[in-house]
Amino acid sequence: MKSAFRIAVKDLKLRIRDRSALIIGIIAPLVLAFIFNLVFGGAFDTGLSLAYGMVDLDQSELSISFSDVLEEIAADDVLALETFANASDAESAIAGGEIDAYYLIEQGFGSSTVSGGTPVIEIVGDVDRPTSTEIAASIAQQFSTGVEATQLALATTAALGGMPTSSPVAAAFSYQLTDVSAATRQLDPTTYFAAGMAIFFLFFTVQYGVLGLLEEEREGTMARLLAAPIQRSSVVSGKAILACSLGLISTTILIISTHLLMGATWGPPLGVALLTIAGVLSAVGIMGLVASTAKTPEGAGNLGAIIAVVLGMLGGVFFPIGQGDDLLSKMTFLTPHAWFMRGLGDLANDAPWTAALPSVAAILVFALATGGLAWILLMRRIRR
Repeated sequence: MKSAFRIAVKDLKLRIRDRSALIIGIIAPLVLAFIFNLVFGGAFDTGLSLAYGMVDLDQSELSISFSDVLEEIAADDVLALETFANASDAESAIAGGEIDAYYLIEQGFGSSTVSGGTPVIEIVGDVDRPTSTEIAASIAQQFSTGVEATQLALATTAALGGMPTSSPVAAAFSYQLTDVSAATRQLDPTTYFAAGMAIFFLFFTVQYGVLGLLEEEREGTMARLLAAPIQRSSVVSGKAILACSLGLISTTILIISTHLLMGATWGPPLGVALLTIAGVLSAVGIMGLVASTAKTPEGAGNLGAIIAVVLGMLGGVFFPIGQGDDLLSKMTFLTPHAWFMRGLGDLANDAPWTAALPSVAAILVFALATGGLAWILLMRRIRR
């Protein structure tokens, strides 16, 4: 094992002197992550800052009940709610960009509902903020549906047991609204692009290690290594250790740099570390398999680049692809990239480090399958 480490240290010194590894492993992904976030970050930012107004001209028990619903949601920092005396003030607030939409409850809302009428809550929204207006309408619709259900229950009870149909609806009405800002397992744009570039360029970085075997063959130094009093497995192990070292160093620097310079939030360090180690092992395994089948370093480099790009695009490192249960969504998880991104997403929103374990296990499957096959083929290659 000492021989393998000596080979790895010798090659690491050579790679450090060769600045191409520094450019591919650190500078390029860091610059591209910054550019992608600067250009496309806003397109992936799905967070909404909801601000609504309330114009209650009825002031009945039922309309006050609806206001209480909105105030409860506002208390959870889901939305901001402002009360207006009339519709003109609320429309002025929309024009000034203070609110996205407002609820208008006309006089007679409560009395018409109690007498069997249909509750009507008018939604007036900013034409430039359709999503916020749709959310406002959904909240009102859910409240209205609950009122109608309560009306039906009261009418049925009255018919069967003689209960007065004029019993206050609001007194019997119970509601449950879904938190529209429920936390999702989704990376913010900065972290998404930083993670995407890290795992994408990782496959190019580890090439400098695994392709060293082919360079040794071409330059004639492989025969000297095999003639030395060391096991042949030490040669392959040394190149694998070098590849892992380059991958771990570059990815660690990227994680720290993007956090300090760009504000990326990676999640619990232990979970991120496990994902990083698994990602590096899978990259070494896949690129090692490429090196074992190529005839020249150039051929291996070109084939490795094609595979890295295809896996990166399919894994969604540039932008999310596939939604729901479609075929493309399922195919993304045929790549370690998608599992790496998913694992980081599972760590978002203050999740424990253990949330990343399923993704770590999936990535290790790629590493073991490709790495084991690559080891067999490379050992067979140097025995020729």
